[in-house]
Amino acid sequence: MYTLGIETSCDETSCAILKKRKVLSNSTISSLKEHVPFGGVIPEIATRAHLKNIDKVVTFALAESGVPLSKVGLIAATNEPGLIGALLVGLNFAKGLSLSLSKPFIAVNHLQAHLFAPFLNDFKAIPFPFLGVVVSGGHTQIYRVNSFSDLKIIGTTRDDACGEVYDKIARNLNLGYPGGPVIDRLFDESLSESYAFKCGRIGLDLSFSGIKTAVVYKKMELQKQGFISKRTKIKLISSFQRSAIGALVDAVEESTERTGIKTLVFGGGVVANSYLRKQLKVRFQNLKIILPDLEYAGDNAAMVAGLGFYLYNEGS
Repeated sequence: MYTLGIETSCDETSCAILKKRKVLSNSTISSLKEHVPFGGVIPEIATRAHLKNIDKVVTFALAESGVPLSKVGLIAATNEPGLIGALLVGLNFAKGLSLSLSKPFIAVNHLQAHLFAPFLNDFKAIPFPFLGVVVSGGHTQIYRVNSFSDLKIIGTTRDDACGEVYDKIARNLNLGYPGGPVIDRLFDESLSESYAFKCGRIGLDLSFSGIKTAVVYKKMELQKQGFISKRTKIKLISSFQRSAIGALVDAVEESTERTGIKTLVFGGGVVANSYLRKQLKVRFQNLKIILPDLEYAGDNAAMVAGLGFYLYNEGS
């Protein structure tokens, strides 16, 4: 069966064609550049971009896959969570396709799709139960995943998401948007203990707003002493990243101890962070770590189509 997936939860308009879990095409148009002047995603701009681009990505995905629309057997689309207007564009388009083709439609949870991303193009059995960790610009959550129909949140952020704090700190330091890639690029581990920032934890829950405020206050303190050099900014962001990633990995480690589960599956845009990937290898040498390919770490329709097919066929 061929599945057509659509993802429009935020600022990426994406369509993918899959044969079971195999990705035949994954076409994405981002409206990121339109949001850069504002330092974050503007919902109205994102929604207009989806309206402009949805037909294009579907046409591109079908052409790249070589699969005619008449051969598509299932339509999947993200229905939550996300920007309401953005979600409606993709959902309405997908439901329209479903009705016009007389093909079944399935709604897919965006966060669960991130946890399915590491299993794209992989036909081995999925190792349930596992601990699923989603780290993105909008969410930071740890799940116990018994199946993709049975997930329980066991840890979450009490305030800002991890990726959100990266964006806010980068914007405050005039490093640009989005903040994750630029901080990852500038990060210098040798300078990561320059300042003693601390990221809050309450059990398996995390709090990132405090470390964000601490970085901003430290910058203000340094400004009073004179001009802040690029090296000083690197000290700030390196110390921040060491603490934020360290707290996240600590929470994940405690979750493995509490549950006894030895398989960890990661998804979400922040999983592309090179320091996080390095720390996972260092800290969890005796556990099974499953990461998505970098092209499927961020928002994309392939993960939506893959999970949609999997749920529709009850895991086949």
